[in-house]
Order: sequence, then structure tokens, then C-alpha cells
Amino acid sequence: STPRGFVDQERLALRLRLGDWRADLGPAAEDLAAAHDLLVAQGKLQKNEEQGQAVTALLQIPSALSEARDAQGRWDAEQARLTAAAEAAAERVKGSREEAAKWDGTGWFKGKPSTPSHPAIVGPVCWLRLGPPPKLKPAGCYIYGSVGTGKSTVMDLFCLFGLKGWSARRLHFHEFALWLHQELRQLRLSSLGSQEPQKHIMERVADRAAEGTDVLCLDEFAVTNVADAAMLADLLRLLAERQVATVCTTNRPPEDLYKDGLHRERYVPALVDHIRGNLLVTGVSGRDYRESMLHAQKTEDSSTSSRPSTAKVFFEDCCAETALEAALAADGYASELSPGQVTVSWGRSLPVPGAGNGVARFHFDDLCRRALAAEDFLVLANQFHTIFVHDVPRLALEEHNEARRFTNLVDALYEHSVRLVCHSKVPISEVLTSIEVLQNASQDGEDLEADRLGVFETMYDDSPNFQIQIKELGSREKWKELQDRKMAEEQQAEAQRLGRLAAPSAVEGDTGSGWSAAPAGADLSAPDQGVAGVMVAAVGSLQESGFAARRAASRLKEMQTGPYLEAAMQRRNEMLQ
Repeated sequence: STPRGFVDQERLALRLRLGDWRADLGPAAEDLAAAHDLLVAQGKLQKNEEQGQAVTALLQIPSALSEARDAQGRWDAEQARLTAAAEAAAERVKGSREEAAKWDGTGWFKGKPSTPSHPAIVGPVCWLRLGPPPKLKPAGCYIYGSVGTGKSTVMDLFCLFGLKGWSARRLHFHEFALWLHQELRQLRLSSLGSQEPQKHIMERVADRAAEGTDVLCLDEFAVTNVADAAMLADLLRLLAERQVATVCTTNRPPEDLYKDGLHRERYVPALVDHIRGNLLVTGVSGRDYRESMLHAQKTEDSSTSSRPSTAKVFFEDCCAETALEAALAADGYASELSPGQVTVSWGRSLPVPGAGNGVARFHFDDLCRRALAAEDFLVLANQFHTIFVHDVPRLALEEHNEARRFTNLVDALYEHSVRLVCHSKVPISEVLTSIEVLQNASQDGEDLEADRLGVFETMYDDSPNFQIQIKELGSREKWKELQDRKMAEEQQAEAQRLGRLAAPSAVEGDTGSGWSAAPAGADLSAPDQGVAGVMVAAVGSLQESGFAARRAASRLKEMQTGPYLEAAMQRRNEMLQ
């Protein structure tokens, strides 16, 4: 199957909070640069020169596609012409070729075979004198920068106003990764027992991804394990060969992808070389516009004596039941929600403590302390228009796995304009504060020691020749101290393991693509497990958790503003029709 995500203009306009954009923009809606300038002039976008440079880079993609497709057409036509001429010449001498292959005697040395002047054409032909197929150059655009600077906004504007008739798919990277792993699994299963010659599996995946697609737009591009790095390096190259442009937004420059990750040097350099050599790379910096939106709304609310302009969705000063009733009162819902279950990714079942009329209720532990991945949260985002999560704690540094699940949840809900109602034990702005520092995590401990977060196990020399150890350590007392520490750590790890075994599993079902570093049903808080394909032995994935936390904190600010809640209400009305 091909990945979903063909550009839905109305959905994009909803995400961009553009309202009646066709009427508001008029003729400017036909051009990306004009639309961007008008939105800045109207105050709907903050003025940012680097954002303007990203717009300029994106403007090059439609013309590059036109030139590459035209060149490819001429190249294919010339290949066909030369092949047809060769086949015609071979047909003219077919008789003489058959005659030349005959023997006019019976002995080994009495025959008179000769080489035909025009051999027959068998199979496909590539005429080397035409050179390699034309390249798509630039093969896309790579936009990086800190959170809240408008990277995704620019890409969405491009999908709305800059395609010039080309077909585009716009996906969050979580959605694309889910499709990629499902496709790999399906192709592997379909190939079992087959004796037919087939192309390399990544060639077939690229063929599927390119079907009906001219531009593939990936929001929040990230590399969190070496397997994904290997696949992405090949996939982006193969898409470019198929004249499909790739547009990515991310928090990291190319050189920092999967930074400090396990076995990074094996595959990431090829990915970086492809990005730098074939894509337009542009950075966007500036203030977090989401924080500015929230600040402006709070200022407006405080300056008026009337009730706040938007209903409250984040609560920390009441019980969970009161928070739920207050959030749903404006919608006319009863707070009695019935237990049920949802089928999430790979056919597993997720219990829902309360659901009804497109609303779902979960305890924080139901979603973030169990084996759930980004694709599971995407299912929830597609099925519900309002999700209530209660008893959200302040997450400690050691709870980076739980934090990663929470940020994946926020990403999925934000992407689909779902109203998130939170009841937290601390202000929502403080939930992820400790996790954001993981952006500076390192294995050597210069910035933040990763080993104390459960990412690395302390390594000891278990050689029976402890005299060598004593000599290396300097004293028998030092050796004894390290052995005692080792035993204490093993006892603590065993206690944590038994505690996890006593806890009920989050979901039922055995799934996985076979490519993911962590099975979907794995205990993702265990030292040897990861988060939806994230290997915890890689510091790169830990750093990515820090970036994700910073992004989620920014998005949580917007998710309580009027424009976002209006978009969520519009989506609710569409779902209930």
C-alpha cells in the first residue's frame, strides 16, 4: 500500500488557524511567497527573515521537478529510439544471422560460423552513451531550527500555496515511520517461499512510496536508532532517483542527526551526505510563536473584566472529576463515560477507562507507563476529538521513557487538532521541565551523565583473576568497594524487574514489524528496551527525548489558546455529523 497523507487543504488550513483562507488571501493564495507575505502583513505570522529564506528555498522545488521530469522524458525517449533502431537493424539481418549460425559440415572444423553484424535485442537495454538518468536537483528541502519558529508552518504553507499542481503527501514522521515498518513487514511476509526474482526490499518500498507522489513532506524528521538511519539513507536516495522530492522539518541540523547514537558512524554519514549534497538545507531561528500566542491571550483576558475568551482545558487546582465536569460542561456532555477498548496499532487492544461521544478518559499511567508507541496515539487521535488525561505528574529525569510517551501523545493530538484536557499535579508548564535538559545528554558525562538514567549499565571486569583487577584498581579495598557496588546495583535492578512483572500489561497482542528495535508489546521502561523503536543504549535517542519534550511544552501552550480550541471544535463538529 502507499502511505496516506495526500494534502487535504481544509485540514491544513485548520492546523494553520487560517479561517476562511480563500476569501482572506484572494489572489495571493496562488503563490507561496505572496501568501506568506500577506499573512505576515495581517499579523497571522511573525516576521522572520530566516523563515522567508525557507520559503525561497521551497519555491525552487516545483521548477526542479518540472526540469527533472522533462529531462527524464527526453532521456527515456532517446533510450527508446536507440533501442527501436537496434531492434529494426537486428530484424533486417535476422535471416543472415540464422544462416551464419548454421554448420555446413559434420566435423568440428568444417563449419563456418560468423559473428552477425547486428545481434538480436534481448531484454531491456540502457545505452551508456546517453549517460546516467537525469537527477532531481535539488531533491527537496531540509528545514531545521528550534521549536516554535514556524518550520512546520512554512511546510504547510508550501503544501497549500506552493505546489503548482504537483501532488504531495504531508505526514508527521511518526505516521511515515509506522507505514514504513508495516510495509517492510508486509513485503517480507509476501516474499517468504517465493522463488521469483525480486528487487531489493528498499527498492520496492521506494516504488510504493513514490506511487502518485511528487513531493513527500515529513514533519518532525528524526533518527533515533541505527536501523532507521540505514533505511532512511537508502530511501531518500531512491526517492530522488524516482524524481520524488522530500521536504523535512526537524530540530537538528543534518550533522546532529542521531548525535552520539550507538553505531552512528555506520550509516548516518551517508544520510548526512545525501542531505547536504542533494537537498536545500536552511535553518530557522527566532522566538517561540506559541509562547507569544499564549502570552497575548492571557494579557487580553487579564485586561477585561468578562469571563476568559476560551474554556479552561488544563487543571491543577482541583480533583480529576471536577476537572472533567468543568471541561465537558460547555459541550453538554454527561461526565459518565463507559469503559471500553480501542484496537490500536498491529491489532492490539487498549483498554479505555471511559469513552463516549468522541471523548476518551485516561489516567496518565494508562497511556505513559505502559507499552504504547507513537502509532498507538495516532489511532487515538483519529478516533476521538477530546481526550482527558488526569493525574499527570511532574516527570523526573529518570522518567525519560514515560516522558517520551507523553510527548508522542501530545504530538499526535496536536497534529490532528484534538482537544487535550489535562489534570496535573503541578502546572502543565512544569511537567516536562526536567526532561528538556536531556538535549545535552552525553555518554562521557561532560554535560549530563546518561548512565544514571538507566541508559547504560555500569560495566565491570568479571575476570576470575581478581589479582589483575586489584593491580589495575590500586588496592584490594577499592576492588571490594566496586564489587559491593556491583552487587547492590544488581539487587536494585532485580527488584525493579520484579516490580514491573507485578504490574499488568498495557495492551494485549503480539506485534511488530521485525525491524523495530523494541516490540510493540515490550516493557519500554526496562533497561534493555526502547520506546517504539528507540534503543535506549543510544544516547542519541535520549537527546531526542529532550528535543521532543521541548517541542511538546511549546505545543501545550498553543493547545490552550483560542485559535487551537476553535480548530478542535471544528473537528469535533465534523466528527459528530
